[in-house]
Order: sequence, then structure tokens, then C-alpha cells
Amino acid sequence: MRSNYAHLILLDLVIYETHRSGYDPVKNVQDFWDRYPLKEIQDYIVGSQPDTVDNEKMSVNSQLSEFSIELLRVLIAYFMIHMTQLDLGKVSISVEVNKEIIDTSKAISDFFNRVSPSNTNS
Repeated sequence: MRSNYAHLILLDLVIYETHRSGYDPVKNVQDFWDRYPLKEIQDYIVGSQPDTVDNEKMSVNSQLSEFSIELLRVLIAYFMIHMTQLDLGKVSISVEVNKEIIDTSKAISDFFNRVSPSNTNS
């Protein structure tokens, strides 16, 4: 595999790890906030923004910037909900649109667990 695609595999694995035995989303949240204070998150997002002003890439850059702003906004919101102990149950998230991704990743994860008996992910 070409090394310039390795980071894409890592991003896929984030979804697949949800199917591992013992997966603990609360631990992931705790680990994230222990490792990344808001200022550092902001710095990483700012650092990931492209510096190019290439007209062909302008649309992609604009979408990345918009997504980055929204990502920072939602992370801060989740932090504020936790900090002020608001009821997250009031948040209505469309489950169906995301459930398809989780279901697909589960099928792929199950397949690789069956074909790889030495797999330690389960």
C-alpha cells in the first residue's frame, strides 16, 4: 500500500473500532478531552487549513473551512453541555443517516474478523 494513503486507513479504522469487544465511547471522549484542550483543538484546525488560493481548489478549501468552523463549534458545544451539565437527551440527531455507515462498517469488520483468525481486534 502506498504510504500516502495510510492516513485514510486510519480514518476508516476509527469507525471500525466501534465494533470491537470492549469498545468504550465514554473512554474515548474522556481521552480526547484529557489530551486536547479547546485552544489546542482550535490550533490544529487552523493549522489544517490550506494556504493555497488556487481557483480550482477554492471550492474545496471553502468547504474545508466551513466544516472546520462547524467542527470546532460542535466540539465547544459538547464541552459546554458537559461543563454546565445540560441534558444531552434534548439533542435530536438523525440516527438513520448515520446508522447506515455504522451498519456497513460492522459488516466489513465482521468479514475481516472471520477471514483473519489471528485478528486481535475482537
